[in-house]
Amino acid sequence: MSNGTRLEQNNNEPNQHVGECLYQNLSRREMADLDRGDIRVLEKRVHDQSYGGPEDVQTTLEQTRAEQVEVERLFKIAKDNNLFIDRATIDKFGDKLCTKTGECEIFYNEKENLIYKVKDPFAKWVIKELHAEDAIYEHIVHNLLFPNTHYKFIGLAEDEGNLRIVLTQPFIASTNAHPTDDEIIAHLKTLGLEPDGYYFYGNEYVSVTDIGTASDNVLKGDNGELYFIDPIIKLKKPAREVIDFLINYTPVATEEKKLPWWKRLFK
Repeated sequence: MSNGTRLEQNNNEPNQHVGECLYQNLSRREMADLDRGDIRVLEKRVHDQSYGGPEDVQTTLEQTRAEQVEVERLFKIAKDNNLFIDRATIDKFGDKLCTKTGECEIFYNEKENLIYKVKDPFAKWVIKELHAEDAIYEHIVHNLLFPNTHYKFIGLAEDEGNLRIVLTQPFIASTNAHPTDDEIIAHLKTLGLEPDGYYFYGNEYVSVTDIGTASDNVLKGDNGELYFIDPIIKLKKPAREVIDFLINYTPVATEEKKLPWWKRLFK
């Protein structure tokens, strides 16, 4: 991508993502079931951890120990079930794109019209307050919140002993202006996500951040639709509870949508 265009999700390109057309026609429950099916084998012997207020946040030592246990568990299952992706395969994903942080490696595959992401699920865990056992569910929560930039789980990889989750996303090159903060906030409100502390927007189950105009994690399509590429998502409850909540949640209509149709004509 040397032409200076910006990468953005696109749901109109044919054959750009595995199962994408099917995905778009599914209900939220069906989408979650489809995504969950990709990682079902990784759920073996997983256990819950306590959640709650700030007093329940793990210390760095506790998090490190939990990560080590979880990484060993996941690597074994992945290798036993043909879900482990070696370095040679990763290097063939496509052209490696520059990234500002060490959170993930990003590859652009022009032939498949896809972005491949090799993500460190524990990056920024202090911000996300991520429990190790929830790492495999992060992309499912993202998909329920932002289905037009949905991730497809490919497998697990290793980087110097550290876990990486390999995902794909569809993309489009766009030179559109970045959406304004007001546009971003208005969209989040349609999802039931309200201001939730400094730079966070959420509810009692989940909160998102790193979505302001400075982050470049939200792009605007030619049709005016917003695309949340890679926001930071904080889970306030176990991931499976968050997923169940999002599946069943019906966003509250905006004030404009609540108005009678004849009043909306004068807006």
